[in-house]
Amino acid sequence: MDDGFLEQELDTDVDLTPLIDVIFMLLLFFILASTFSQPALRVALPSASTASPVASDSPRLVFSIDAAGVLHHLGRALAPDEISGVLAANPDRSVDLRVDRAAPFQPFITTLDRIRQAGRDDVFITAQPEHP
Repeated sequence: MDDGFLEQELDTDVDLTPLIDVIFMLLLFFILASTFSQPALRVALPSASTASPVASDSPRLVFSIDAAGVLHHLGRALAPDEISGVLAANPDRSVDLRVDRAAPFQPFITTLDRIRQAGRDDVFITAQPEHP
């Protein structure tokens, strides 16, 4: 009987390099995905019978007006005088205006007027579709 087989060392090392590569790729994916998502103020959008989804062609500047009539951009309150600076810093991005259904009408008009004074006419006014 040959005991040579039992005396041989078996190579039982496990290579963890592919596992570490996958973990780093997942980590990178989640970091990049969270970086590109824009924080948006949650508003109760009004409903409209003509509202329809718009194809997501490019990222937009999102301005939100809450129920108290306060203008927000990227999670912080924004004075109407600051709108032109935000628009000037992003001339290639269209504007998405979201207004809470309980918001007073004057902040909406003031915001829309400031956007138009900055020479922008690429404004989307967001509403949710009515459900029959």
